Amino acid sequence: MKPAIMRRLVAAELMKVRTTASWWYYLAGFGLLAAGALTNNWFSHHYQLHPQADLPDRAQALAAAAQARTPSGTAAIAASMITSGDFLTALFAILLGVHIAANEFAQRTATVTFLTVPRRGRVVAAKVAAAACAGAVFWLAATLLNGIGTGVFLRTEHLSGALTGVTAARSAGMALLVYVLSAVAGVGLGALIRSQLAAVITAIAAYAGGFALIELVSHLVYDLARQGWVLGLPVAAPPLADIVMTSSGSAFPHAPPPWAGAAVMAGYALALAAAGTAAIRARDVS
Repeated sequence: MKPAIMRRLVAAELMKVRTTASWWYYLAGFGLLAAGALTNNWFSHHYQLHPQADLPDRAQALAAAAQARTPSGTAAIAASMITSGDFLTALFAILLGVHIAANEFAQRTATVTFLTVPRRGRVVAAKVAAAACAGAVFWLAATLLNGIGTGVFLRTEHLSGALTGVTAARSAGMALLVYVLSAVAGVGLGALIRSQLAAVITAIAAYAGGFALIELVSHLVYDLARQGWVLGLPVAAPPLADIVMTSSGSAFPHAPPPWAGAAVMAGYALALAAAGTAAIRARDVS
């Protein structure tokens, strides 16, 4: 495929996103959730640094507060705040990906699109690229908001240097991968399920319900097997894979390393994109 053709197809898909009201709804919802997550994280770390006097285990809390003010503790706080709520807001990237893939079938414009570009694989590839760009925009918006909030928080708490450190940069970089892979997975799901409403419901149910189900199953298996590695299985759920990817340390007891979370998300994105492409190629769009 000539690069110029692909660029035009991607530009056309991005124009479809920009010129629909849904984009602004997604962006508004994303902004509200991102701001709420940052605010929650702000207060959480504030009380981590300043334990309340009536805590039953105040001595332990004071020790944790002292550790949080060390260079490594400050770096962990910065990494946590720069990625505030990413495991939640990534759902908007998935839903936007669903919209990019399924909206043409909902609006009955798919026939025109595929008559204009008969090679359907090219169209799906353009949708994937457009969704990846949109995911990167979500990441940029979240990182700018969180970066400003994190900088103000660190200055207010008299903590310095952590925002520009390697730990925060690595977490922010992994967050970009989270948003891009989430958007690509959304395109695959939207292409696989023809009804946009059904695809949206499936995405939300799988994202939230899958997390709860895998947590439950892993703990049931652990009660039987008593093997520590079993407690790391919840990384198979996209929200926990996102958390594992962006965490500066162990996301939860027996959590696998960040690359495992990235492999899980890449697996979902590639499998859904491939399945969606096959479905689009076989589908009657007349």
